[in-house]
Amino acid sequence: MALVQADVVLRDGKVYFHKNCHRCGPSRALVSENAAYYVQAYSYARAGTEPLHVAHAATHGCPTDCGVCDDHEQHTCLPIIEITDHCNLECPICIVNNQYSTHMEPAVFADVIAGLLRAEGQCESVALSGGEPTSHPKILELIDIATRDDIGRVVIVTNGLRLGKDRKFAEAIKAKGAYIGLQLDGFTPSTHEKIRGRDLCGEKAAALRVLKELQIPTQLIFVATRGANEDQIGQAVELLLAEDHILSLNFQPAAFTGLGGGVYAGDPLDRLTIPGVIAAIEAQTGGLLKVSDFSPLPCSHPQCVSLSYLLRLNDGSHLPFARFVDFSRHGTLLRSSATLPATAETQDALLEVMHDVYARSDEIERGDDVLKALRRSLDTMFPPRPLTPHEQVRMGEQQAKSIFLHHYMDAHDFDLERLRKCCHHYPQTDGRIMPACGFNLFHRGAARGPNQAKATPSLGVPIRASTRTVA
Repeated sequence: MALVQADVVLRDGKVYFHKNCHRCGPSRALVSENAAYYVQAYSYARAGTEPLHVAHAATHGCPTDCGVCDDHEQHTCLPIIEITDHCNLECPICIVNNQYSTHMEPAVFADVIAGLLRAEGQCESVALSGGEPTSHPKILELIDIATRDDIGRVVIVTNGLRLGKDRKFAEAIKAKGAYIGLQLDGFTPSTHEKIRGRDLCGEKAAALRVLKELQIPTQLIFVATRGANEDQIGQAVELLLAEDHILSLNFQPAAFTGLGGGVYAGDPLDRLTIPGVIAAIEAQTGGLLKVSDFSPLPCSHPQCVSLSYLLRLNDGSHLPFARFVDFSRHGTLLRSSATLPATAETQDALLEVMHDVYARSDEIERGDDVLKALRRSLDTMFPPRPLTPHEQVRMGEQQAKSIFLHHYMDAHDFDLERLRKCCHHYPQTDGRIMPACGFNLFHRGAARGPNQAKATPSLGVPIRASTRTVA
C-alpha cells in the first residue's frame, strides 16, 4: 500500500498501469477497457471548486493529510454519512467493516451535518449509509435532522430488505420526503449469492414493489462485477426507463477494497471498467442508448465518473441529451446530480440548447418533440419566484432521468491524481470530510481486507498533481 510511480501503458486498445514496488515486485493492472475513451476523457477536465472551509493545511502530502486539506482540488458534491456499522447482510464484496458496535447518536449526527454545511454552504444531496442505515433505531429522527432547506434531498442508501418487510417503515420514509438509493446488483439468485452472500430475489422484488406502490423517489445502485452480473446491465436500464419513480441508475464497477473486497475473487487484468459497462449498455439495450450518449463528468476527475441524462419527452419516452446538446458548449449540464437542478446555470444552458434545437430541428432526432419537452421543462423548473435548494432539486425530477457510472478505486487502479479531485466524501464525527477512495484505501480500519494492518503510507514530501502516483 505504499505509493509508487506507474507507467501508463496503452496496449491492444486498453489501458494498464505497470508498477514496480521495492517490497512486492512488479505488477500490472487494467485501468480502462477502452484506450480511446481514457485519452479522450481528459478533454473534459475542469478546475475544481474549493470548499468554503478546509480542515487543515497539507504538510505530509496526499493521501496522508485527509479531511480535506488545502491541497484538495474539489469540494463535496455527494456527502455519504455512515450512520451505523450494523447490517442485516454479510456481503462478500462489502468495503466496510461491520463491527456491530455503533449507531451514531442524533446529537453527533447533527454536528456532522452542521460541519458539512459550514464547509459547503448548502448541499444538493446527503446520503445516509452504513452498514445498513435502516438498522439504525433512530433513523427517522436522523432524517428529520437532515431535512432542511439548505439540503436538497436526503437519500437512504439501503439493501431494501426492511422496506419490503415493514410497510409502516416505508410509509414513514415516504411521509418524511426521503429518497431511497436501492442496492440492486441484478435479477438472478446466482448474482446475489456471489455479491451479497445469498439469494435476495424475493426480498429485492418486495422492496421494488413497495417503492412503486408508495411512489418513493428511487435511485438504483448496481455494482457491476465481472462474471457475476455483467449480462444483466441492460435489464437495469430497462427498469429505470419503465418506472416514473425511479430517477436514476448508478453503475459502480466493482472496487476490490475493504473487509470483503480485499479478498473477493477478482483478476486485476480482467475486470469491468466504465467504458466496458457503457459498451454493455449499448449492446444489451439494442442501441436504445449508445456509447456516444455518455460523457465524463467534469467536476470530478474525468476518469472517475461518466454519465448520461435522458430528457423525458411528452409521450413518456426518453432521449439522451447527447443527441441534441453540444457538451463542449454546454458542459454545465453535466453535473454530479441524479436529476437536473433548477439553478440559474441550468436555466441559461437549457435556453441556449432550445434555441440551438430550434435552429436545427430538422437535423436532430425527434427535434420537434425535443423542443416541446424543453419548453415544458423550463416552465416547470423555473416558476416566477425564488426557489430554495430543496425546491430546486424537486422541480427537475420528472424532467429527465440519469445514468451514472462511478468507478471507485482500489489498490490495483488507484491514481493519486484522481483522488485529489474526488468529490464524493465521507464526513466524520471528528469534523474531517474524507475523500471516498482515500478513506476506503488508507484510513478505513478494514482498508486491505481481514488480517492485514491498516494502511499508513509515508510519503516524506508532498506529491504534486503532475505526477502519476498509484498504490
